[in-house]
Amino acid sequence: MNIQYSPGKFHPLIQVGCSSALEVTRLPTRFRLLTGTYVLQVNRCRFNQYAISAVCPNCKVEDETIEHFLLHCSALEQVRAPVMCQIWNLLESMDLTKQVTSPALLAQTLIDWSIIVPNHPSYRDKTLMLEFHIRRLFFYLHTTRYRLYKELSGN
Repeated sequence: MNIQYSPGKFHPLIQVGCSSALEVTRLPTRFRLLTGTYVLQVNRCRFNQYAISAVCPNCKVEDETIEHFLLHCSALEQVRAPVMCQIWNLLESMDLTKQVTSPALLAQTLIDWSIIVPNHPSYRDKTLMLEFHIRRLFFYLHTTRYRLYKELSGN
């Protein structure tokens, strides 16, 4: 998370308001990812007394890290691809794609776009749209992930 802030000022992501009740339901996932409290298999494996695999239970390809969850899990690709396309188009329209040089930086940018987006009034409308699409992406990934978990466990 971008920790450069001024006392008495809100973090740029907090300044982006919610326009509907649906948006409010998307906030908990957004803030858990932003603060590093979203629980993935890697966390469960590390902090569980039982032998739990860190491998993603949905795709079973690699450890379920933040980067894997946001960018690589093949089980989530159908919900990820359309929204990522919109996010990437917004970043291109702000001429910021050159700054996203690796998957790790893309994941970091999704979690906190304020690290690359200048805090300038001319970007206000685009940052509102960017935040809207990122919240949507996180919510879709989260709900799909848990629906797949439920199907795997047979509940």
